[in-house]
Amino acid sequence: MSTEQDKSAQSNTSNKPAKTLQNKKRRFTLFMAKLAFTGACLIGAYGIYLDGQIRSKMDGQIWRLPAEVYSRIESIRLEDNWSLDKIKQTLLENDYRQTTLVAAPGDFKIEDNSIVLIRRAFPFPEQAEAQRVFRLRFTDNKLSVIEDLINLKAINEFKLSPKLIAMLQSEKEERLAIPLQNYPRLLIDALLLTEDRNFYQHEGISPLGMARAMITNIRAGHTVQGGSTLTQQLVKNLFLTNERSISRKIHEALMAILLDFRYDKNTILETYLNEIYLGQSGDIQIHGFELASHFYFGLPIREISLDQIALLVGMVKGPSLYNPWRNPGYALERRNVVLRLLLEHKIIGQELYDMLSKRPLGVQEKGKITRNYPSFIQTLQAELRDNLGENRENKLLGARIFTTLDPKQQRAAEQAVVKATGELQLKTKNPDLQAAMIIADYKSGQILAIVGGTQIQYAGFNRAFMAKRQIGSLVKPSVYLAALSEPDKFRLNTPLNNRPITITIKGSPPWSPRNYDNRFSGSVMLIDALARSLNVPTVNLGMKTGLKKVIETQQAMGWDKVNIPKVPSMLLGSLQVSPYDVTKLYQTIANNGGKVRLTTIQSITDRQGNLLYRHDNNAEQVVPEEAAYQTLYAMQQVVDRGTARSLMENFGQYHLAGKTGTTNDARDTWYVGIDGQNLATVWVGRDDNGETKLTGASGALYLYKDYLTRVPVKTLKLTKPKGIKFVGINSYGGWNCDNPIRTIPVWAGKDQVFCAPTPKPAPVEQAQPAVVEEAAPAQ
Repeated sequence: MSTEQDKSAQSNTSNKPAKTLQNKKRRFTLFMAKLAFTGACLIGAYGIYLDGQIRSKMDGQIWRLPAEVYSRIESIRLEDNWSLDKIKQTLLENDYRQTTLVAAPGDFKIEDNSIVLIRRAFPFPEQAEAQRVFRLRFTDNKLSVIEDLINLKAINEFKLSPKLIAMLQSEKEERLAIPLQNYPRLLIDALLLTEDRNFYQHEGISPLGMARAMITNIRAGHTVQGGSTLTQQLVKNLFLTNERSISRKIHEALMAILLDFRYDKNTILETYLNEIYLGQSGDIQIHGFELASHFYFGLPIREISLDQIALLVGMVKGPSLYNPWRNPGYALERRNVVLRLLLEHKIIGQELYDMLSKRPLGVQEKGKITRNYPSFIQTLQAELRDNLGENRENKLLGARIFTTLDPKQQRAAEQAVVKATGELQLKTKNPDLQAAMIIADYKSGQILAIVGGTQIQYAGFNRAFMAKRQIGSLVKPSVYLAALSEPDKFRLNTPLNNRPITITIKGSPPWSPRNYDNRFSGSVMLIDALARSLNVPTVNLGMKTGLKKVIETQQAMGWDKVNIPKVPSMLLGSLQVSPYDVTKLYQTIANNGGKVRLTTIQSITDRQGNLLYRHDNNAEQVVPEEAAYQTLYAMQQVVDRGTARSLMENFGQYHLAGKTGTTNDARDTWYVGIDGQNLATVWVGRDDNGETKLTGASGALYLYKDYLTRVPVKTLKLTKPKGIKFVGINSYGGWNCDNPIRTIPVWAGKDQVFCAPTPKPAPVEQAQPAVVEEAAPAQ
């Protein structure tokens, strides 16, 4: 027994270490299982967190897209009888290309008195329109037939897609996001071939590609090749930074797998094409191939050539290194590398490769996101603030803003301001002269052009919209209109006192206005006082009408936000008004008393084409049309024989209306000109309010004449209201219907007669022969 007990004791002693070891293994396994479970939970939770980040971005608003700003939509209509040259010029101004073979949207060719063109597809405000092919036929150099070659029918008109003129960015990056189907197939092929050949096969990351890149980099001794897929690049751009670290690469790989699991390949590819960084313009980042195409070539991505596509694809590797303006040699070499890949994979042939690889880079003269028309854009932004309020940025994300800007009118106004102001600077030896000009369609209220200074590309002080200067005689037509609104008191032939006067104002020294030439006469007709811009008769007229009546008229015409002092000197323009507000006043006069709010916006739509805003161009009759008609007629006399008569030499046939304005010491010179469609407001002066040595006739009018040489001028034909009659007058203004010196429009009642009919002489009876009776003989 003792022996067995000893054996049992020995057995128990020997089993203890084994059991202890087993327990330790069991505990370690359990610990590792717990650790693995905990790690898996943490990784799972982190994966869920990352997946939430990805979904929040991809399913929501990926980018704060800028609003796209377009010029006015132009139509080509049969009824306009345009010449071939005019339509050609219009197409070129809208970024169409004259070619020998019409193959792509934006191409046109001229042959046998006809133009064939491919009109670009475009989401117009009313409805989106597809790409279309038109033939325009001309007879005697006038458009006679428009043929729709797709639908095989004749049409009367079609719209041209407007020109992209600006983008109102959010933050400091810009892009033009477009659907995947709008990208050229060759761009996608070249991109996948260059950056990620297995894009449609891998699961977000490519271990083989990463290993290949690592081996290449080790052999080179530095980084020469990246192993990131397009999905990884997209993750880095959307969610991560450019930090070079292991943790960032792990994040990138994990998020790429999740992104690939969650979304289909085409969605990922479309997002990549619109997101990839491709350059810098100042402090603005260029994102996406569509915007890069505009930035480097001035064309939509669908309209650039294959060698240009290859350049953009090549720049993905390093937009700074391969910048075509900074490093054209590197850019050319990189472009040809992409073309060589297309050749090796038989996407293009040797002949095409040889031709494309020998081409120059074909980029614009210098890179720019559209930054033209800064004064117009500033005015547009102010109008957006007024109409859309404080939440406008969110409302405008990705919106399309269709403006009223007419590129032809804008260019003419810019050229006139730069050239004519430069000539005046030399003539007067006054290099500090500045100028501003606004062109508006007075029937619709649409602003066609705005120039805020001689530095037309400088987005600085917008003198057309912001500068408030004394307007001098420009105020006078509103004074005369207020008086003519009372036909029982004032007519165009009403005599006005033209003798020196002194007006006593309580609390101020006496005021004695003078005519510009310091000459006076006994009296002058109202129409002649306006034509000759006489000061004293204007003051007399305004005081008789009443300052209250004059100011109420001005406010009704558009000066509701202008500070108008209720003092007699305001009758001669002693108030400060911007060219923009001057245009408001004259728009009402030119439109026969119908006020239409000035606007730079036609309409705004969101990305889906839903209408967000449309300008109301209905006119409100704020002053009697008879009074406005007489005022406009008198303004024609300003051109015919008044202060703007220098226009008659070259433009007399158009019967233009206008008004000059000059302030004290010739510090500001003004001119407002009106033709059959447009109203132009011109200001010339100095920012420091110094003397210009000019008048309205020699300063601002000089710019207007230059502008008229650059645009088609439309004859001003006044539409006579029912209450207007033309009546003859003599040289003193008295009624004379038999032998009038001239006739003037008069606001008359239905049966009102001004010239008493000349009594008709009584009919003269024909004399009868006298009968002589013979006397009887004397008895």
